[in-house]
Amino acid sequence: MASSIRSCYLKLKAMTNPASNHERSGPPGTIDGGDAPLPLLDPELLAACIHCGMCLPACPTYLATGRETESPRGRIYLMSAWQKGEQPLSARMAEHIESCLGCFGCQTACPSGVQYERILNQARPHLARLRPRRMRRLLRFVLGTILPDYARLRLAGKLIGMWQSAGARKVLTGIPFMRKLAARLDRWQAFLPRIPKFVPLPRQSWVSGKKHGQVQLFTGCVMDIFYNQVNHACLRLLTAQRQIVGVPDQTCCGALAYHAGETDIASDLARRNIEHFESQPGPVVVTAAGCGAMLKEYKHLLSGDRQWQDRAREFAERVLDITEFLASHDFARTARPLKLKVAYHAACHLYHAQHLRLEPLSLLGAIEGLELVPLPEAEHCCGSAGIFNLTHTELSLKVLARKIEFIRQTGADTVVTTNPGCLLQLEAGAREAGLPVRVRHLAELLDEVYGEKDGP
Repeated sequence: MASSIRSCYLKLKAMTNPASNHERSGPPGTIDGGDAPLPLLDPELLAACIHCGMCLPACPTYLATGRETESPRGRIYLMSAWQKGEQPLSARMAEHIESCLGCFGCQTACPSGVQYERILNQARPHLARLRPRRMRRLLRFVLGTILPDYARLRLAGKLIGMWQSAGARKVLTGIPFMRKLAARLDRWQAFLPRIPKFVPLPRQSWVSGKKHGQVQLFTGCVMDIFYNQVNHACLRLLTAQRQIVGVPDQTCCGALAYHAGETDIASDLARRNIEHFESQPGPVVVTAAGCGAMLKEYKHLLSGDRQWQDRAREFAERVLDITEFLASHDFARTARPLKLKVAYHAACHLYHAQHLRLEPLSLLGAIEGLELVPLPEAEHCCGSAGIFNLTHTELSLKVLARKIEFIRQTGADTVVTTNPGCLLQLEAGAREAGLPVRVRHLAELLDEVYGEKDGP
């Protein structure tokens, strides 16, 4: 472990060393010297917005701030002015655009069919180049070196667990020049649960008797570290539907890199995942809504790559969210009743990006004894949005406060969602508000009803 820590430290030091701030070529995870000219945003996409304002009630950042520049139509106006040469892409303009959660609730609400997701995805690489060089190097190091390497990610999880202990916190805060860093870590700590013990998934899970099919499980990087028990629950649910479940080698889906505008890292990760899964039979079932949306996006991400575009499209067509798969198949085991009062928070990348709206509700509605209570603005973002709660903490907390208040009004004892970012955010909000509500992944509830408990 010591050698792994030292290796990561040396790479991190090299990334942030002022003496190495010149352009250079390198693999994903470094800023390669070849930042090629970026294409302009599609003017037709920008022109589709008629500035009617129908998006405003669907935009969590606008509801939190009341500022036009923090609304979808305001951001489109700024991007249009930039593309027409009327205003430069300044740091101030970039901040307004980057304050977008990327939840795409506006796209669902828009009567004119504005493709805000495509607009934002075209703008993100431009925004990435405005970041301070050291910050961008650090971010690319994490996105290109830590997240894709599950051994390093598990090590990072252990280090977080050490930080969560009072002893480690006292040591760091006792060092004068580390106090500012310690304060920031404490601030971020609010968004983290206790890191559970990591239990590896089997490479292949068999079922006795008649088998209905075979699937491959995409476990995700953040999901497997913070919510390893959810992946085990998903595996048990799939075997309860008499599926043979494979867990192939895999890497980070690339969503965080893609949303940060580091498309070269996202593309590299996409190619690696396609290679891992294309020889494995059956659907690719995903346990995290954000990962599922990204895996389905591969066909667009690699559409300009002649060598990979067909392989990316074929892979994307195999991808199914866990709720999408479970809702379309039957359980072989007798359901157990579950007496709970449940509110369902619809993860943005399930509801808006993948358009999966009925599947989670149908799975919950089939549970005997469960009372499903309506949650106002259930489809509105909770404020997590990848690493948004770390980069825009204050705004994230404002968005979260609105969500937590609505949860409080439901009187639910359990809140269910389907994405690790949402789980982290809602758990943090409930703790801060002293709300006696348990936040769980939908698969955990279903596992209590249909699963055979033999693991985490």
